[in-house]
Amino acid sequence: MCALYSSSVSLALDDLVFQPRTPPLTFNMRKGECLALLGIGSYQHDILRLTETLIGRRASLSGAIYVDCIDVTSYTSSLRGIASVGPQAPLFPHLSVFENILFPLQASGQFSTTNMRRYGHEVIALTGLDALRDTKVSQISGLDYFRAALARALVCNPAILVLYRPFNGLFYPENEQAINILDRLRHALGLNILLLTRRRNEAFMLADRIGIMENGTLIQLNTAPVLLERPASRSVAITMSNANVLTGKVIEMGEDTVRLRLPTGETVEAMYTPALMENDLATICIPPDKISLLFLKQPPSDPLEEGDILCSLVSSHHLGHTIMIRLRLSDRTEVLVQRPPIHTRSELKPNRQVLLAWQARNAIAFPMDQNNT
Repeated sequence: MCALYSSSVSLALDDLVFQPRTPPLTFNMRKGECLALLGIGSYQHDILRLTETLIGRRASLSGAIYVDCIDVTSYTSSLRGIASVGPQAPLFPHLSVFENILFPLQASGQFSTTNMRRYGHEVIALTGLDALRDTKVSQISGLDYFRAALARALVCNPAILVLYRPFNGLFYPENEQAINILDRLRHALGLNILLLTRRRNEAFMLADRIGIMENGTLIQLNTAPVLLERPASRSVAITMSNANVLTGKVIEMGEDTVRLRLPTGETVEAMYTPALMENDLATICIPPDKISLLFLKQPPSDPLEEGDILCSLVSSHHLGHTIMIRLRLSDRTEVLVQRPPIHTRSELKPNRQVLLAWQARNAIAFPMDQNNT
């Protein structure tokens, strides 16, 4: 460990196949970034399989893993320069915190006792575990367990830190504290982190870029703003923004937008994806916080303006900084709307009629046959 955390490496996967009948997984991780892969879909083991492949516990069916342009696919786990934190790398409960941290150095056989203890003390200080160094792991809290696991991963100065569901088992506010600890260390030390998770908030809070993996397939990789504003599919829109999904028929194509007719008869606009054509059936995705509401005192006497949708209020729930309002269209389709807490209790009475609308740039339409992907 010549210089703690001075590594400036990158990780690249080249057509890696870690699961049969799955398209190859290819991506590049930039130097000094935190890249999150957010697993969605019904297949529950894709993120774990990828983790085990990266750290050398599972062989890939084909493809290669590069760390700083060096092919490490055939390297043993200890020589790859990749360390991991998560359920796949548990601490030894019968050992002390300090003994756990020193374990990978001892196992390598490459360090003197003096150097091992020096490196151990360095990461103990970095992770705030000074008072617990001699405490058995079985006696520490969940948050301190996370600190110890992180310290053990960092003690060998890995080129890449792979985090697989690292905050599992932590409850609020420990979960938030652990994320803050990791983010602080990441920026202070210039860590290269690959976060593999199924929790959106972890990706939002830590990652520079987020990749959406659905059933083992990487369907979009970009920054959070791009994923939120221009999702590549219905499933990305739902995952990133809890988007409402409506059905409509394309009746007119514009330069950047399309006009669609809903089953309830109203006409709305949305951004369109390249595969969408006139007369296609489409799914329209609208984030809950991008919808405008007008509370009516009485039923409208005039025809609705284009873009307005008449609905009734089903329920509302005050969540502190926001109010979540559930609305029902005339065909019984339900829509969730997120609003600031400015509405009075009388406005939010169930069965009250409401006009719903959105700006075209805040909705996006996908071909119906695209289904979930």
